[in-house]
Amino acid sequence: MRRSVRVLVRALVGAVVFLGVSSCGPTDLGGGSFNKANPPGMFTDQTLVEYLQGGFDEAQACSGLTGGTFDDLTVVMMEPQFPCRWYESGCSGEFVTPNTIKLGSPYVWKHEVIHYLLYVNAGDADSSHSSELFWDCV
Repeated sequence: MRRSVRVLVRALVGAVVFLGVSSCGPTDLGGGSFNKANPPGMFTDQTLVEYLQGGFDEAQACSGLTGGTFDDLTVVMMEPQFPCRWYESGCSGEFVTPNTIKLGSPYVWKHEVIHYLLYVNAGDADSSHSSELFWDCV
């Protein structure tokens, strides 16, 4: 996993989603004996990072916007519909300047990447969604 990509996970009240990690019974994530506790927190396997990197690369190639890198992003995993400033009903994804994407659904990943790329390349994330890239590249 690239260390400069920080995937943060927000705790959910009443439900916890483990992406890529599942088990029946005790599991030692460290690969050692079951006598020591695993570190606290939530974990995912490399497939999530690879999915996000691939989507970023596709959005960047389609858009032709070369400024900005996947490694410069902070990705915050959110519940599927979370409070945001844009919609009263909430968002399933949100780009927050200068380099944060809040992600509640993987289906909006490339859309949020386009906001980031527009911001890095043009200084405007296009919150009005007037760019054709939102239609052509997601």
